[in-house]
Amino acid sequence: MKQNQKSAGFLTLMIAVMLLLVGSYAFFESADISLFLIKRFQNTLVAKKLHWAAQGGLECAFVVNKQNTGVLPTLQSYTDCEKEVLPVGERGRLDLLVTAKTVSGSLYDLMSQASESNGRGDRNVSKNIEVTTKSVMPGIFKTSSMLRLTGDFALLPNKNTNKDGKNECITMVVKDKKNFVHSDSTANSKLIIRDNDGYSEGQVPPGVDLTVLNNSAKLGDFSCAPGYQSFNQVGTREGEYLANDIDEDPTMDMFKDLFGVSKDKWKEVRDSQFTGSHAAIINKDNTGVMVENCADKINKAYKNGAKRIWIDGSCNLGSTDTPATDGMPIDLNTPADNKTGMEVMIVVRDGIIYSAGQVGISGLVYQFKTGDRADSAMTADMVTSCEKAGFCSSSAHSAPYKNKAFYTHGALYAFGGLAVDMPDLVFEVFGSLWAEYDISKWQGIISPGGGAGSGGSSVKWKEGTWRDQ
Repeated sequence: MKQNQKSAGFLTLMIAVMLLLVGSYAFFESADISLFLIKRFQNTLVAKKLHWAAQGGLECAFVVNKQNTGVLPTLQSYTDCEKEVLPVGERGRLDLLVTAKTVSGSLYDLMSQASESNGRGDRNVSKNIEVTTKSVMPGIFKTSSMLRLTGDFALLPNKNTNKDGKNECITMVVKDKKNFVHSDSTANSKLIIRDNDGYSEGQVPPGVDLTVLNNSAKLGDFSCAPGYQSFNQVGTREGEYLANDIDEDPTMDMFKDLFGVSKDKWKEVRDSQFTGSHAAIINKDNTGVMVENCADKINKAYKNGAKRIWIDGSCNLGSTDTPATDGMPIDLNTPADNKTGMEVMIVVRDGIIYSAGQVGISGLVYQFKTGDRADSAMTADMVTSCEKAGFCSSSAHSAPYKNKAFYTHGALYAFGGLAVDMPDLVFEVFGSLWAEYDISKWQGIISPGGGAGSGGSSVKWKEGTWRDQ
């Protein structure tokens, strides 16, 4: 009996020991698996942190380039990105390095590396950005208004040489190409874009005599690339031979391009950038009164040293001092001559610009409206001006002058650039036009510090260039 009891006790002990051993094994195995899972989770978490930190570095670098347009990506400082991207608790444990290199031309590679400070892991991501220089005045004309050319026009565009050395000429920038109209009651009137080799067949309608045409089309020391030289002739299908030199920019913001701030800050711009010995404000805050003999007043300010001239209200370019206009920004005597050494910016706010006869305009002229003065009030000034010049009578008030913002009746010679920012109103040249893009007429004074006035850069991601490793 005792022997059986001893055997049963021993068996119970062995079973208990075996169960204990199995339980211990299972426990330690479970603990080991749990530890493995914890470590794997931690590694996954660190990898995710590195990935998002590296991607955050790229986004930060993109913002740096957007905020500091005009500075090449390779010359930007990205040192602040680490503290902007990494949480306070991760700084010192994680490091972030952002760099940039040139790929080709306007293409740059942004590279972002996030790593553990102990050197155990890192994540590298990169993507390309395109940086395109944006000019504040890329062509002879820039307008948000209906642009109507009535007569013969010969224009020497901005040659706009690209990185491959081709001249992608720019003649004008319009908000909507449908707002460009070349119409005339005079048969065979033409729009001609000039360069040094004129036109070839295929660029002009059938039946146009190239020899005769190129007598007036050849001028300048450069040739426009194929597809960048418009031609239009009354009687042909409207727009059929308009080319890429007429650029469309539906989102144009001329005031911001010129002054770097929104249009609602025009008063701050006027009162800060158009004061001092090299500036003048004409008719200040008196937009209800038209500036008569406006050419005299502009030229007088220029003679007194002003290179930045601001006019509040309408500007009738008539002059009583015609002998003194030769070589001035508004030239009524020898308007066809492009004088060297002249540099001036003329701004007209909430008013029309009118000329009753031949006129030469040198420099950059910018005309804009704020909404403080009704369109009807401004075009009433236009009617008054044309009445005084003898071009219209009271019975014609609703006819051709009703909705004009900028109007010249006669020959217009423009050297520099004309920017007409008058939506819902018309910019019209009636008669003939000879215009040349001439950046020297405004390049040095477009910004208060005398910068070149490139207008900064456009920065955007290059699709399809994301790399993650």
